[in-house]
Amino acid sequence: MKTLIIIRHSKSSWKDHSLSDFDRPLNKRGIKDAKNMSFELSEKIKKVDLLLSSSSKRTIQTSNYFLDSINVRSNIFSENLYHSSSDLIFDCVLNINNKYNKVIIVGHNPGLTNIINKLTNLKLDNFPTSGIIIIVFDVDNWKNINYKSGLVEWLKFPKDLKL
Repeated sequence: MKTLIIIRHSKSSWKDHSLSDFDRPLNKRGIKDAKNMSFELSEKIKKVDLLLSSSSKRTIQTSNYFLDSINVRSNIFSENLYHSSSDLIFDCVLNINNKYNKVIIVGHNPGLTNIINKLTNLKLDNFPTSGIIIIVFDVDNWKNINYKSGLVEWLKFPKDLKL
């Protein structure tokens, strides 16, 4: 059994127009949502084998909230996941080392919405910022994952939280 947890980065700030898209930090709402959503996930999952994240500032900041609240054995920040396509994300998933059973990917749209729709029977129009989905695959090897083979175990958006 392999478990993939997909998280979209939290809301980013557009306050400083001199910053490149890659360097934009989280805004106040993004910080609040990252804290709340990482807590929600930590109530569901205590331990993850690997966290893979885009290396943009907002995805690193978002990832750090999850790294602080969940026991993550290993983490990698990669520029390859910055605004990556669903095909690139799928290749990344297929090439995860088999010693890892539970993996988090933190990234960007539209790639995340598209990969979720390809891996599951969902038809999301938009995977929102700070959204989390847990997808379970009945396989022993990441390379054996196919499109539409994932079962949605849990789906949570910031708007779902009763705060």
